[in-house]
Amino acid sequence: MSALVELHKKLVDEWAKDAKRDIANVEKILADIKTATIQPGAEQGLAPKALCTIHRDIYEISALSAALREDLAAFDDAIEQVMAYYASATSDSDHKNLMIGLNLMYLVASNRLSEFHMLLEQVSQDVQRANPYIAVPVTIEQSLMEGAYNKVALSEKNIPSPYFVPFFRVMTDAIRAEIAACMSKSFKKVPVTDAVSLLIFKSPAEVVAYAKLRGWTLEANNSIIVLNASMQVDGQAKSALDPTRIAKQTIFYAKQLEMIV
Repeated sequence: MSALVELHKKLVDEWAKDAKRDIANVEKILADIKTATIQPGAEQGLAPKALCTIHRDIYEISALSAALREDLAAFDDAIEQVMAYYASATSDSDHKNLMIGLNLMYLVASNRLSEFHMLLEQVSQDVQRANPYIAVPVTIEQSLMEGAYNKVALSEKNIPSPYFVPFFRVMTDAIRAEIAACMSKSFKKVPVTDAVSLLIFKSPAEVVAYAKLRGWTLEANNSIIVLNASMQVDGQAKSALDPTRIAKQTIFYAKQLEMIV
């Protein structure tokens, strides 16, 4: 048995452990595989079908591992290899829709919308509607284009896989920044208890920490936020969106969240 075959078996066995898998070990095996593949004769004697399986598993596991580690740069590199493999493969992978869905989520979170639509054009309308891995990012992208941030926040309950979480967090952070900028234009003061829902947080403590990050003033024993419209976070420009519309949307989101709870 060649070194590449042995390493592939170790990789698949470790990945199959699911919740008990050791991600650090997965990354080590992947690194060992990359070293093995550049050795002379590494793939010699392997049947084409076996080679396809090995490469497919390496590319897919690399992307999924990067997603679990929330390493978006590594995911970007890995998902390119996955998509290139799919474009040249003679047979489909059982995980193809999951990988395409993750790529769609990544492209939305990265604001690479032209690439998002180019990829989506390769997916049939039936799959777009019926497959949750595809349908969720499509719905989220539509909500973002409509400015319906409340719908994006509520869609967290419908995330079809843990691999989607890091990309959703990126979008949530961006949405939160937009809402916060519009709140600064629309209100002078906001109770912390209301800001929990408006800013898509889970507790007052998170709101207080975020308020300090934005340079907002806290009063009444940290129960009231005094909004400062002139402050920015990390040099970000202030939102160009309509503050009145966003304020209404955030209030609507708060009411929806109360209904769910």
